Amino acid sequence: MARTPGARNADYETQRQALARRVRGRVMESDGLRASMRELAEAAGASVATLKHYFGDREGVLRAVLEIQHVDAAPYLAMASVPLPGDARASLRAYLKRLKTAWFEHGVGVIQATSLAGGLSTPALGPTYVNHLLEPLLSTCETLLRRHVELGDLAPLDARLAGLQFLAPVVLALLHQDSLSGASCRPLDLEAFFDAHVEAFLRAWPPGAERRRARA
Repeated sequence: MARTPGARNADYETQRQALARRVRGRVMESDGLRASMRELAEAAGASVATLKHYFGDREGVLRAVLEIQHVDAAPYLAMASVPLPGDARASLRAYLKRLKTAWFEHGVGVIQATSLAGGLSTPALGPTYVNHLLEPLLSTCETLLRRHVELGDLAPLDARLAGLQFLAPVVLALLHQDSLSGASCRPLDLEAFFDAHVEAFLRAWPPGAERRRARA
């Protein structure tokens, strides 16, 4: 039976995601956000017409690349929010260690920096970056903090505000040292920074009263 005009193939979303993954490497290059539709099509091994069919226009391709980053990162983000019960200090330190490893060794830094640049330079990409890359990262921290509050390892807190307080300086430091090449002109001992940052955070949000009573 013929498809209704405008209807999509059953594997439409699968094909769309596959194209986004193939073009992702080109978008993440230093000039990737300025790549033409033809260049993006070449990277995807497809025609311009095919990209237009699945994404509409060039900005649609870029949005899809940011969206697929969220899809592929979801399992790792979930693992990052698992606490070490009974030891908020070690748990927060382990979280930062995982983030640093992902940032430098698994391409998270390139993805975050490139996507942030795209969101700042192209207003249409801003909400996509926030929804699919920045907020999911913040959510891992919020979830981790919320779980430690439930365990009594931290004082009651507003997880969103505390998550921003905890993660914002870390992301800035990583951007400074890596994406902006600050390590070559203004080096920072990230391990020492992480230790000091965790201690400062725990002074602001100490173990909950229930936990303190249990230890007394």
